[in-house]
Amino acid sequence: MSQTASHRSLGVTLLKIILPVCLIALGVAGFWYYKSSAVKFNRKPVEKTSPVVDIIKVNPDRFIAQIRAMGTVRPDREVVIKSQVAGTVIQVAPEFVQGGLIPKGQTIVRIDPADYKLAVSKAQSALARAQADFEIEKGRQQIAREELKVMATMSPNGIRETSLVLRKPQLEQARATVASAESDLEAARLDLERTRILAPFHALVLSKEVDAGAMTAVQGTLATLVDVTCYQVEVQVPLDRLNRIRVHETKGSPARIRSLYAGWEWEGRVVRTTGAVTGQSRMAGVIIRVDDPLGLGPAKGRPAMLLDDHVEAIIEGQAFDNVFSLPRNLVREDSSLWIYNDGRLEIRKVAPVWIENDRVFIQSGLSPGDLVISSDVSTPVPGMALTLAAQESR
Repeated sequence: MSQTASHRSLGVTLLKIILPVCLIALGVAGFWYYKSSAVKFNRKPVEKTSPVVDIIKVNPDRFIAQIRAMGTVRPDREVVIKSQVAGTVIQVAPEFVQGGLIPKGQTIVRIDPADYKLAVSKAQSALARAQADFEIEKGRQQIAREELKVMATMSPNGIRETSLVLRKPQLEQARATVASAESDLEAARLDLERTRILAPFHALVLSKEVDAGAMTAVQGTLATLVDVTCYQVEVQVPLDRLNRIRVHETKGSPARIRSLYAGWEWEGRVVRTTGAVTGQSRMAGVIIRVDDPLGLGPAKGRPAMLLDDHVEAIIEGQAFDNVFSLPRNLVREDSSLWIYNDGRLEIRKVAPVWIENDRVFIQSGLSPGDLVISSDVSTPVPGMALTLAAQESR
């Protein structure tokens, strides 16, 4: 019985020793198995990459600067017609209506001339009497001269000639009376002519103040007329652009005028400046002349320009030769451009001569065929390596 128990105790002891050893051996074997069968990765060295950029190939060209400005259509000549004589209006021209067109020299208004015809007749009669008196006085002077000669021969001491004896003052008085009568007749005739009011130019009737049957006084307003041979557009131009505009009465910078509401266009030219700067905007006033604004002459068929219309003027300014045109956003800080130069970044200073809308024009700092970078580079450093995009612009 004791021998059997001894054998069992020995088996348990051996089991406690052998089992952990076997487990450790299995663990070591499994570790080496997985280690030997694990996938091995071949690490490659990190490659350095350069920024990918788009480019634009530039070449010089000729460019004419354009200055855009806003303005208003105004009359070049506007006159208020007033009566120089008083009377009743007996006739008006059929075209004498607001907005009517009256040719130069046509009668606009006629005032009753009856009283002025009578005045002319009276002045003619007065002149005839004065001329007759003058002729009579000339005869009296001749008689006085002959009488003086007779008396001189009869007097032993002779008789002294005087202007009064020869009636010279009386003759001068008669001559002055004739001159005054002639002036009165001329004034009467002038008043008679003024009963017919003529259009001083080819005119648009802006306003009408009288009609047939109305009474008008001296200096009474009859109408307001505007010359339709030309209009003017007054626009405001920034002071730094004024020197790019040619101002001349006949050879001024051409301009295109476009109505903001109707979309119609007219051609004009810059003829002068207003000679002053606006108070708030500090801009220069420029006058653009538009010939035949109503399309009545050489521009027949063109839409009529309307007074007080708000318009946009595109003025053709100075011409620049050998300038490079680029999008405005490509000019970086400090007026510099990024240039792609043989795979490297070059930061180059340039000198813009004109900026218009979204374009900038450069005259110095670029050469024909330069490749300007049009894309952004996060940290631009001169000389850094660059890579061209597949769709680069050349």
